[in-house]
Amino acid sequence: MDTNNFTSKIDRLELIVMELAKKQDAFIKKALMKLSLNSKDVYSSEEAAEFLSIEVKYIYQLTHQRKIRYSKKKGQKKIYFRKADLLDYLNGEIISTTEDLENTNATLWKK
Repeated sequence: MDTNNFTSKIDRLELIVMELAKKQDAFIKKALMKLSLNSKDVYSSEEAAEFLSIEVKYIYQLTHQRKIRYSKKKGQKKIYFRKADLLDYLNGEIISTTEDLENTNATLWKK
C-alpha cells in the first residue's frame, strides 16, 4: 500500500471522526435543553422555540406581530418568555394583563 494513499485515508477518517464528535456534542446540548425545559418558568428565545417546536426566526416574527408575550429589560436586546405565556399561545388564548390594560389606557390618554 502506498504511504500517500494510507495517509490520505487516515486524514479522511480523522475528519469523519471530528464531524461525528461535533454532531454528538450538538445532540447532547439539545437533549440537555429539552430535559431542562420542564423545570424552568422563564425561557430564552432558543428555549421557547424548542418548547413550541418552531424555529427561532418564527419566535421573533410572533413577538413582532404581538402574537406572543415576552419580557425585555431596558437597554438589552435579549428577550425572555414565561412558560405560562407560551402555554397560552399554544392554547390560542392571549390573556391581557393589568399592565397591558394600563399601557392601552395610557396610549389612549396621550392622543
